[in-house]
Amino acid sequence: MSRRVARPYAVALLQVTEKGGVGQLRQIEAQLASVAELFRHAPEVLRVFEVPSVPPDAKRKLVVEIGQALGLRMEAQRLLIALEHHLRLRYLDEVVAYFRELVDRKEGIVRGRVELPSEADARQVTALEEALTRAVAARVQLDLKVREELLAGFVVRVGSRVFDGSVLGRVRRFAASAVVK
Repeated sequence: MSRRVARPYAVALLQVTEKGGVGQLRQIEAQLASVAELFRHAPEVLRVFEVPSVPPDAKRKLVVEIGQALGLRMEAQRLLIALEHHLRLRYLDEVVAYFRELVDRKEGIVRGRVELPSEADARQVTALEEALTRAVAARVQLDLKVREELLAGFVVRVGSRVFDGSVLGRVRRFAASAVVK
C-alpha cells in the first residue's frame, strides 16, 4: 500500500526537477532522506502532523521551519508541504526510496546488496561492482551487510538475481543434493 501512495509523489517530483540534471536530483534525494531520518529519530515530530488537534497552519509552519533549518531546496520543501497537506508525511521514506529508484533508472544504475562474513575494503567492493556491471549489463552499486554465519565467500543480490558464492550456500546445496539422491 505505501509504495502505491509514494509513487505519484516521487514521479511528480522527478518530473518537476529532472531538467536540473542528475546532480540536482541527487541533492533533493539526500535532503528528503535527511528529513526522513529526522522523523525516524524523532517520531514525536512526525506525530505532530498526525494529531487532529494541531491546527493545519501550525503544521504547515512546522514543515517550513524544518525545511529552512535543514536548508532544503524549494522543490523538496514543496513536496513536504504536499505530503503534509494530504496526511502522507508518514510515507516519506517510501517516497524517497521510489524517487531514488527513478533517478537510478535515469542514470542506468541498478542497486544490489552484498553480504560478507566480515567487513570488506573499498577496493574489493569496487572490483565486485565492476564484475557485476559486466554480468548484468547495467551499472551496479552495492550496499554492504556483514553476516558472520556465511563463514567465507559472499552472497550478492541484484534485482531478482542472486549470486551465492558463500561456504554456507555450498554446504546447503550439498546437503540438498545429498537428500535427493
